Amino acid sequence: GGSSGSSSREDSVSAAAAVVQVQQRRHQQGKVTVKYDRKELRKRLVLEEWIVEQLGQLYGCEEEEMPEVEIDIDDLLDAANEEERALKLQETLVDCYKPTEEFIKELLTRIRGMRKLSPPQKKSI
Repeated sequence: GGSSGSSSREDSVSAAAAVVQVQQRRHQQGKVTVKYDRKELRKRLVLEEWIVEQLGQLYGCEEEEMPEVEIDIDDLLDAANEEERALKLQETLVDCYKPTEEFIKELLTRIRGMRKLSPPQKKSI
């Protein structure tokens, strides 16, 4: 023979080390926490689940098969008015072949009165 399995052992060690690094990095990011109102968070969670469900119906597919559709609620809340929000949504759903008017109307109704959850961006001077 003459083939020793030392090289493969080294590979697995370095892979494990890489995993540890990633976990440490993720842990550092996790320290940055912002205290949110639990009620707002719950509302947001319910809304996002509803959105995923609705998109599944609109696109007629399971969540895994869904096209890249990103609806940013904070971005919508940033918009000046309902019309602007509706436009943003229409642009997002431009490749949906089913009518989206009802979904958009309902979503706008649901986010009315919601607060943004993302911390205010620090403006660089």
